[in-house]
Amino acid sequence: MWWFVSMDRACQAQLLAMAAGTPKPIDRESALKVREQTGGHFSGWFQAQPMWAELAAAPG
Repeated sequence: MWWFVSMDRACQAQLLAMAAGTPKPIDRESALKVREQTGGHFSGWFQAQPMWAELAAAPG
């Protein structure tokens, strides 16, 4: 669930960046560091917990 939400947000950011001009890619080293910090299974599960709790508590 978290990865779908993250991808949607990344796509929105990409479209906004493209609308503002020519986006400047980040360097490979920075991209790898971000992936290392946020790309694991546990990270996705952990990030989804507040969203899941909110959805599970919703009436109906």
